[in-house]
Amino acid sequence: MSTQKIITGVLLGAAAGAILGILFAPDKGSATRRRISGITSDIKDDMADTWDDLTDTISEKIAGIKDTIVNVTGTSKNEFEEFTLGGEERG
Repeated sequence: MSTQKIITGVLLGAAAGAILGILFAPDKGSATRRRISGITSDIKDDMADTWDDLTDTISEKIAGIKDTIVNVTGTSKNEFEEFTLGGEERG
């Protein structure tokens, strides 16, 4: 299981527990709504941070793959050119 999934699960579980705790607490409705709003805002921020981390990781992986492809194709092209030029010199 990936770390991102574990973090997301923990955050969602904590949020659900906090919301249920607030709903069953003996507060006024307006205070409860304010607390829930604060918690959901925090969750939203945490999820945005997790999403940003995930997209950064994916971007880094893609950049690495592109670099590898460029290196492999460049090496192959050089080897091909050396092979074909070497053949002309011998012939």
